[in-house]
Amino acid sequence: MKIKIKCTKCDWEAEVEVKVSPIGSLKPGKKVKGSGKGIKIKFPKEQLDKMMEKVGSLGASRDDLSKMGIHIPLPEWNDARERKRIRDFVKKNLRVSKELRKAEGERSQVSTAPWQMGDSFRDIDLASSEVKAMGVEDLRLVPGVTLQKRVFETTKGKDRDVLKGYKFFTIVDVSGSMFDHSRGGKIDKVTKALLLAEETWKICKKCGFQFNLALFSDKANRVPRKRIKAFFKDENERATYSCWNGGTILSKALDLYRLDELKDGNLVIMSDMDIADIEIVEKKMKQIASVTNSFKVVLIEYKIKDLIKRIKQTQDLFPNKKVEILRIEI
Repeated sequence: MKIKIKCTKCDWEAEVEVKVSPIGSLKPGKKVKGSGKGIKIKFPKEQLDKMMEKVGSLGASRDDLSKMGIHIPLPEWNDARERKRIRDFVKKNLRVSKELRKAEGERSQVSTAPWQMGDSFRDIDLASSEVKAMGVEDLRLVPGVTLQKRVFETTKGKDRDVLKGYKFFTIVDVSGSMFDHSRGGKIDKVTKALLLAEETWKICKKCGFQFNLALFSDKANRVPRKRIKAFFKDENERATYSCWNGGTILSKALDLYRLDELKDGNLVIMSDMDIADIEIVEKKMKQIASVTNSFKVVLIEYKIKDLIKRIKQTQDLFPNKKVEILRIEI
């Protein structure tokens, strides 16, 4: 857009072209106390995430933005940084399913046939035509003889299947060790795990990844895909699952997924990894390792010393210690 600028001393004027900010429109609110001319801007969560991607790639910090007059409250900045960490962690070293299937209504080539006058030029398959005409110098690319066209078919409703894509199996620890009612209103481990699981679901939804969710303590429940949105949004919906605040038996959750279902998928566990069935889990992980693309653990603890203690214990559960660990201290 164009704006006019004017010198207050000599009355010089000029019209200049300016570009809209890449972080979107900014609506000034109240001034930040002690910030001089700076203004406090209330960013929607999605807008702040977009900005975090932008400033992160440029190496900018909260202080750098503050010097530009863009003041973001520290709690909101820290939350956005953590969301970016989980996005980067989830996307890192992803593996795609090797199966390629057809979706309902998908048009795909199944064969070739001689091209006849009146057929669409768009359907000509030059590569097949060249092969057909090999050794027939005087009949190269002749309609009905060597010139070939692609033949398509459309998948019917009954043949509907899933397309090639990323598969996520997210398992959230909701056992007693994840709850801490003595924190005086501060966030506890299970709340943080659910927030990170929701962020993972949003990433998968945005990118078209398949998202599966399970909860475990000494019991385990699988959240139906059609109920995942309601699960994250509605406390009453979450209360219908019967596994809250029990022991920590990870194998119960692993049993919810068949090996053929886990094939070519990515397994993500969100927990403090204070599990009780270590030997059983080790055996199951060896089986799962033969079919699963990647193992990821979001390790959540209150103190850094507890995180460090859990890291080795967690690594030892996985074959050849092939696991990525994201440490979350709250």
